[in-house]
Amino acid sequence: MLLVFLAASASGQKETFVPGNDVSFTIATEHSRYQTGAQVIVRYEITNISNGSVYVPREWDLKCPASPHIWAWFENGSGQHFIPGYAGDCSPSEQTIVERMKREAVLLKPGQRLQGHVSMETSLFGGLGPGGYRVEAILYGWNEKDFDEQQRNELKKMPASFIRREVPASTRIMLTR
Repeated sequence: MLLVFLAASASGQKETFVPGNDVSFTIATEHSRYQTGAQVIVRYEITNISNGSVYVPREWDLKCPASPHIWAWFENGSGQHFIPGYAGDCSPSEQTIVERMKREAVLLKPGQRLQGHVSMETSLFGGLGPGGYRVEAILYGWNEKDFDEQQRNELKKMPASFIRREVPASTRIMLTR
């Protein structure tokens, strides 16, 4: 069987959206053991591991209604997921796509990192008893289908590409009484 790979040159053109694997997304908790009902702070780090600058999202998007770019939940030893919900109230404001992205996105040069955290309340889930849990999280990049042609043309003018798709991460904790 003969496989042929063809290389296409974009003749120096910047891609508007690049795969999520241009970044590393990791999470960690302060402790490995928590009391049931306790708040768990999940720290995250997004690192640009590509050879070019990329825009990564802040925790929440700025469209109305807002949705998370970074979300986390628990998985018990049986594979059951305990996923928190979210709700929001907003008043849409007029903003261009460039204005929105200047507030929603962070430019990372190769090797640079963005750090933050999300809070998870174990008390929200009555089924979280003592035992081992996996904390799972996803960094949600942008989906180019969420932008119309005019918006995509505006995004092309920005100095770097935007990550797309999802980047998962996980860590383990133990809940005790």
